Amino acid sequence: MPLTEVAASLYAWDLADETVERCLDNLQALAGVNSAYLVGLMHKEKRPLHARFYPHNPVRKYYTPEDSRAYWTPDPAGYRGRIKPLTSDRDFLRGTDWLDTLIQPARERGLKTGCEISHTVIDADVARREYPDVLQRDAFGNVVGTFEAIEAQRALPCLNNPDVQEYLAALVTDLVGNHDIDFIQSCLVMFGSGYSRSNTVGGAATASWSDLMATATGGCFCDACRHKATAAGLDWEAILREARHLAIVHSGRDLEEAHEAQLLRESNYSEAELLLEYEAFASWLSFRRHSIDDLFALVSTAAHDARPDIDFRYNTYMARPELAGLSFSSAFEHVDSVRESDYSDQLGTDEGVAIKRAKLMRARRALGYDKPLLAALGVRPNATPEILRASVKAAVDSGCDGLSLGHYDGATMERLRAVRDGMVEWEALESEWIHRP
Repeated sequence: MPLTEVAASLYAWDLADETVERCLDNLQALAGVNSAYLVGLMHKEKRPLHARFYPHNPVRKYYTPEDSRAYWTPDPAGYRGRIKPLTSDRDFLRGTDWLDTLIQPARERGLKTGCEISHTVIDADVARREYPDVLQRDAFGNVVGTFEAIEAQRALPCLNNPDVQEYLAALVTDLVGNHDIDFIQSCLVMFGSGYSRSNTVGGAATASWSDLMATATGGCFCDACRHKATAAGLDWEAILREARHLAIVHSGRDLEEAHEAQLLRESNYSEAELLLEYEAFASWLSFRRHSIDDLFALVSTAAHDARPDIDFRYNTYMARPELAGLSFSSAFEHVDSVRESDYSDQLGTDEGVAIKRAKLMRARRALGYDKPLLAALGVRPNATPEILRASVKAAVDSGCDGLSLGHYDGATMERLRAVRDGMVEWEALESEWIHRP
């Protein structure tokens, strides 16, 4: 099957600084893009992410977004719960519906359109101040921070909290019901996976117990989780007891537990032994999985109730999603397509391409063959044109249905050209299957 979709993400400040026309001109002419989407609710992250400065922004060297702002005009009538979307306070961004700003010229060019709800959906400072009860908690009651960084003063909402669920459903309903988009994409951070240093980068899972044990330092153990788990028949006190012990062992902050951790590190202890030994902890891991499945079902229902033909797309971001409660095999039953957001191109090595290929194969198996799978390409300076062309081959070899570029703001023109060159080189498009004498 050919690659039928070549998507590219854009940010509101890209459109403001470079204009929609210039962004789309570059993406279409150089990379053959036929699908454009706005990162409509963006987390706090310095842009461009991996380079110090923008390669082609005519207005600024770099940009630091506000935390979790909506870059469309939310419909106030759609948000009846406690949590409301916040919009930008920046003069050059506020007052404009940047999603509609992208959609109109994209449609005039015959492009697909979409919108992404990115990693975080609430401003951490606002949440800590106004509704701390909706935030994920670790086994000791501490707020769980984004990407396991409590010290960074971030915060994650609990996905079992009814207020959070209502807010997520409202976001999706608003975007799908009020905007001419073909797909709604989610890259939402799931449950905090604890102080594992390998869950947002890297390759294949290992047989180590350490990363699995680290989930005990993450989330969530809040009241909403306790109510749901207890209703499902789980022994919450046993879960807390085992999770607290494992969290202390992993951190080594008490002497007896530090000694136990030393023995484990010098042994051949396995993940299987950990799950067999700590049955309550294992039941909590399963509970998280079913909670994420329920969340996917809720978001999918909200999207399709707003418009039956909408494509609910999930954008992966984790090396080991199971540590955050996400099981591809069960969660993907509720999606219409998947963007495998692997950016191992940024390693600039053949090993990085191998990592990408393995992740694509994993997603392809879980998704099945009737739903589209798109391979992300990191079109940023650390990836060479040769590596990007090899990544296109990995996508073709993995049975992908499309590509998705991440991200235009940090892309060089040479890297964008490499995408089109790779599609020609590896015969990824149906037009390349026709012999021309």
